[in-house]
Amino acid sequence: MFPKVINVSIAVVASDCGVLRFFECVFEEEFKMNFFSDSQVASLLKNPDDFDYVFFDTATAMSEKALGRWSDICAFFKGRIFVLTYESEISNYYSNLSDNAKTVPYPFTKKTFFLFFNKGLNDSLPITRRQKPPAQKAKTDEFKMVPQFSRLIGSCEKLNEIKRKILMVADTDTPLIFFGESGTGKTLAAQIAHELSSRKNKPFVIANMANGNKELFESNLFGNVRGAFTDAREREGLFKKADKGTLFMDEIAELSLDCQAKLLRVIETGLFRPVGSDEEFRSDARLIFATNADLRQMVRKRLFREDLYWRIVDFPIEVPALRERCADFPLLVQNELNEIQKKSARSYSITKEAVQKMAECQWPGNFRQFKACLRRAAILSRDTGVIDEDAISF
Repeated sequence: MFPKVINVSIAVVASDCGVLRFFECVFEEEFKMNFFSDSQVASLLKNPDDFDYVFFDTATAMSEKALGRWSDICAFFKGRIFVLTYESEISNYYSNLSDNAKTVPYPFTKKTFFLFFNKGLNDSLPITRRQKPPAQKAKTDEFKMVPQFSRLIGSCEKLNEIKRKILMVADTDTPLIFFGESGTGKTLAAQIAHELSSRKNKPFVIANMANGNKELFESNLFGNVRGAFTDAREREGLFKKADKGTLFMDEIAELSLDCQAKLLRVIETGLFRPVGSDEEFRSDARLIFATNADLRQMVRKRLFREDLYWRIVDFPIEVPALRERCADFPLLVQNELNEIQKKSARSYSITKEAVQKMAECQWPGNFRQFKACLRRAAILSRDTGVIDEDAISF
């Protein structure tokens, strides 16, 4: 449990909603958090005494609006300004930052943050100093050296951020949670995190929390002994199957409050009891979660236990919707066409206009809709083998 720091107020100013969600999920319990978009820099300066520390993401700190007020920002928040930045960005931007602003390697884990914070508020963060640069992080071209990332098609910055965060947390036992709409690839990202961990040679077990009632939930996760209920045969639960490996709990927001309480106990103690058994067993499974819901909002509405929430959000990763990855569409389309060609033994090509039309779609169904769209377009284009924009329908 991390300490609640009384009377410390932090303002986070970011153009990236993923940064805002990161701070909200990870630190809102310990600090009084205040969130500002990149267009609200002026609002921040109206009441500077309301905030003890101010965090900017790099894009916002180097934006025209922020640079135009940077001298005022430094005057109002002297010694209390931190800029979140990646290793590759530091050399480009550091010289442009005032000595009043310190760079912070981002992202970081909650545990790392408090290791520094507990040393005292005046030297509380993993600050990047000129004489002591942060540990080297993977640059974009270095992702090519990680074969598992070849399944995460694309190179847009939001996808690269996922790769960076996975590399940071993969070899730890920190609970990991993927947020994102249905069909964005959260399960694939979780599997890659497992494959890059020290548990890679142990099982990767998937548990869908949307399936079943309370009794089925317990039997599925914890197992049951013979005769535990009518016609019950002895069953090994997923916690036991995932021992020493990884248990991926998808759609965690779908759990009932009763089931949430039982899950919380297992997370806290590592112990579980099969249905109908008096004996407890221990599971050393690394837990990864995923959801398409706003868990924080569910906590406010008392639909999700707050104590469970804080046990699973140590390291949140936002998986972008397909419509947010327009720059990746040529690669995504070609990769899917290659898969279609393997199955159909036909060759297909696609026009630039068709790709552009796909890039402009909102894709509410994300990759499931995307793949269905291309399969349908391929069928309509069998005679010519050329998919044009007329063959694309949503």
